[in-house]
Amino acid sequence: MTKQKDLITMSKQNNADVFAKIEEETRTYLKGDNLRIAMDLLAYLRESGRTWIMSKYHPEFYYMGELSCLIAYAKTDYDEATLAKIRQQIEEAGNRYVYYPSSSWNLCCWQHDDDIYEPDDFPVDESLKDFARENVWKCISCGGCDVPGGRRRTVFGKVFDNACCNMFQLVNPDDEMLVHIKALMELEKHIIADSKKK
Repeated sequence: MTKQKDLITMSKQNNADVFAKIEEETRTYLKGDNLRIAMDLLAYLRESGRTWIMSKYHPEFYYMGELSCLIAYAKTDYDEATLAKIRQQIEEAGNRYVYYPSSSWNLCCWQHDDDIYEPDDFPVDESLKDFARENVWKCISCGGCDVPGGRRRTVFGKVFDNACCNMFQLVNPDDEMLVHIKALMELEKHIIADSKKK
């Protein structure tokens, strides 16, 4: 959970100037369909009740103090040796390997501890359930968090024992994926709000 001092910092940064910097960085590193889709998502995030900061490494978006998602840009091409190592780690974990060239972006989302379920008052389409289950990112022990080997998470009834702290890592999502992403983020708002009542 985000600390109070972090929320104070966040509130100071949650302004048009910071958002303009996020858009500027997006235009700097992306082009074509990747740029169009990323800008569409940014517009949704801005209007969805989330707050945002520009961290040292990435634009980050929060809902009710919980980290909802971050956006990572491929700022340089990897050399072949690095790509081979990354591919091996990803495939050994059972993830779908995606080449990550320059002018690419990676949407990392659902970073809080809540599992994903269908609330009684928030019906969820079966296609969204399938999308979520199929795209859970399995831990590759990258050292980015304090839980090597991953976390036990439940996604619409299916248990994953090795989910990454970034439960979804979606590289260069297309228009169809964006529809599911927005629907998942609307569900996320509902689940976070419910967890705050407990």
